[in-house]
Amino acid sequence: MSVPVATVLKGAFTLLGEPGSFAAVVLEGMLFQRLRVGQRFALRLLGPGDILAVGGTLRSALLREAECRAATPSKLALLDQRVLSAARRWPRLMAGLQARIGQQSERLAVQLVICQLPRVEERLLALLWLLAESWGRATPAGTTVPRSFTHEALGELIGAKRSTVSLAFRELSQREAIIGQNGSWLLLESPPEPVGELSSIEGPRLSSDAPVSWARPDAHRELDALWRLELRETFVRLRDEHQRDIEDYRERLSGFASSREQSRLMRREVARQALKRRAARA
Repeated sequence: MSVPVATVLKGAFTLLGEPGSFAAVVLEGMLFQRLRVGQRFALRLLGPGDILAVGGTLRSALLREAECRAATPSKLALLDQRVLSAARRWPRLMAGLQARIGQQSERLAVQLVICQLPRVEERLLALLWLLAESWGRATPAGTTVPRSFTHEALGELIGAKRSTVSLAFRELSQREAIIGQNGSWLLLESPPEPVGELSSIEGPRLSSDAPVSWARPDAHRELDALWRLELRETFVRLRDEHQRDIEDYRERLSGFASSREQSRLMRREVARQALKRRAARA
């Protein structure tokens, strides 16, 4: 199966697609969807693997502006009737598209939470880690994010002014949370950690055998005894598996925490050595 590919140049564009096209997948490049409500702007970021609607779609009456802009020349795969026909034969194709849409929604929700962090420095650092999860690159010195985003664009992503973002970058650089190198940002400080104790994981427990108020009086008696026994055995098995999973998960978390701390110290040392060499050359 093949689908048409559209190329958009840098700047604002309107993706009408071909007849029958209902969506597009970003293959290359980076897109900004700029939205305005009242006098405030916000950005939605779309990169390789993300999906966007094609053609006219219903929009909120609150929106005063909704513009798509390509940050770089980009290529988009148009999804049309051929994809729908293929999905009849391979249903997991639609499951994969739905999974990508779910990931986009979660990233957008995380961005919304980031905008509510009290300090701009925290918002900026958290956003850089969010971008790194999708489009960052792991290097021996740590995780890097391309410096292709302007301070104005980053400000609209986190709900801050461009001048405030510039000050936040200066503060993060001075405390060695991030370091600029080779056209990218090297992230050395972890994103904001949760404050306070997290809710503990509760183990499964068996509810009362007494019939509930909304059940028919004879519903409990109509259950076959063999079926109830099989159900109880299944519950016990799943409960034991759940407990083993909890213990395994805690062990993994402990190992990850130790590895992350060692990695953080190693990255900081590598970054300091790089700064010393840079200072020596200067």
